[in-house]
Amino acid sequence: MATSYLPPALTADAVTNLILSLNLPKPISIEPLEVSAAFHSIYLIHFSAPDASSIPARTEKDGSLTLVLRVSGRQLPGIKTLNEVGAMNWVRQNTHIPVPAIVRYDATENNLIGYEFTLLEKAAGVSVDKVYDTLSTETKTNMVRQLTDYLIELHSRPWKEGFVGGLVPGDDGETVRGPPIDEWFWQVPDIEKYWTSFGMHETLDTINPISAQGFPSYVAYNVGCLERYIHAIEVHPALEPHRDMIPRLQSLSTTLQQPEFMDQLNHVAYIFAHKDLHFANIMCDPEQPGCPITAILDWEFSGVVPAPRWNPPRAFLWNYKNSPKDKAEHTRMEEVFEQVCREKAAEWMLEEMKMSELQESMQKVVNHVRAITEVCPKGQASDRVALWRSVAETAMEKFGV
Repeated sequence: MATSYLPPALTADAVTNLILSLNLPKPISIEPLEVSAAFHSIYLIHFSAPDASSIPARTEKDGSLTLVLRVSGRQLPGIKTLNEVGAMNWVRQNTHIPVPAIVRYDATENNLIGYEFTLLEKAAGVSVDKVYDTLSTETKTNMVRQLTDYLIELHSRPWKEGFVGGLVPGDDGETVRGPPIDEWFWQVPDIEKYWTSFGMHETLDTINPISAQGFPSYVAYNVGCLERYIHAIEVHPALEPHRDMIPRLQSLSTTLQQPEFMDQLNHVAYIFAHKDLHFANIMCDPEQPGCPITAILDWEFSGVVPAPRWNPPRAFLWNYKNSPKDKAEHTRMEEVFEQVCREKAAEWMLEEMKMSELQESMQKVVNHVRAITEVCPKGQASDRVALWRSVAETAMEKFGV
């Protein structure tokens, strides 16, 4: 991620002209937000009560309206905006999870500000991480109950035909399958810095597991990842010390696709997941009794995944702090979640989230080889690369390669 690829600050006139070009009323004021965002610059767009009535979004008690303009950087052109819009539309249409309405968007730079953007309804309240330390144990537990209900709803709508990928808006207004997207993907700034500057002609598609309509199974996705990592090892000079791994990785890729392994490895439920449900992405209303959840934000990296991969960075129920005390609190909240699942007779969901030993081995190889191909070109973590390689090689032995 590179904050230098965020857009420059926009003037109030530039934002106003954009809003008018979208056939919306003239705002009464525009308020840039100071946020430490890696992917967006954010502006609050305020409308008067008379004008707000013409905009399909939640108004304030006095009838006025505030929209959120998220102006995207150029790290993942097109794919991130489309996935965010497709995901949010699907969630609003198919679940009871509170998600802000999308008023307008543009996944191209063919507009008056020259950047991709989404214009969203403003969610009520504040993000949970801002008030977390003030909440009672009972309130936190009630939040877990709300979130568990949302997860049950998502897990109760499995993609039975198998699919790993994102969701994008279709031409007819329906949501359709799109490419997978993850925050760990190589992004344009780093491709230019660590690949193009070395004379390599790589793109988002050539070094990320991107397939236009996703992958048909868990194995297919991991094979797609391995193919990209093998390519990276083949071409980047910083990865030359690991080229002796290529024959084993190629053999593993072939082995994973053999029927006796595919049947076991693909024995998963495929569910739609946010994948980054920490408390900075969850809005609540401290002014209301029980501090209810009002919205779930930041869906740009969501997608359909194997159920054991619903929470890959272990972000769920994290209060966005890293002290030992906060890490212990995170573990406690995970235990509360498991207890709530049992209370709601949702042990089946906890079982879906578990990996088999063989699936864990496949995932270990993919995760650790990805880490190697990510850090070596950047000259980072040289003290850990040998360990990661050892873990990957040991995991490959489970498949006889």
